[in-house]
Amino acid sequence: MPLIACPDCSTQVSDRAPTCPQCGAPIAGRQEAAAAGALLTTVQETSKRLKVHILIAALCFWVGLIGTNVLMFDARTGVALTIIPSLLTVVGLLWYIVTKFRIWWHHK
Repeated sequence: MPLIACPDCSTQVSDRAPTCPQCGAPIAGRQEAAAAGALLTTVQETSKRLKVHILIAALCFWVGLIGTNVLMFDARTGVALTIIPSLLTVVGLLWYIVTKFRIWWHHK
């Protein structure tokens, strides 16, 4: 059972291991598929940067939505204070939609 280098992180891995123990990249069957001439594809091609954008947009949306509801039911606050969380909700929602569109647009 020879050791091969992981194609993603270059760690020495058994050629019979299903995945790399270091990074989780698929290993088993890769040589057979390459020998047969089959093209290997990645299941998920979304960059980490766009995933962070999705996370921040969702966070903005939920913080704004909760903030709007909290300030609406507080009788001491004025209408002017509810504009900021409402704006944060709209910005978060638009940011999420634009990022999802960018993921779809750049998907191979």
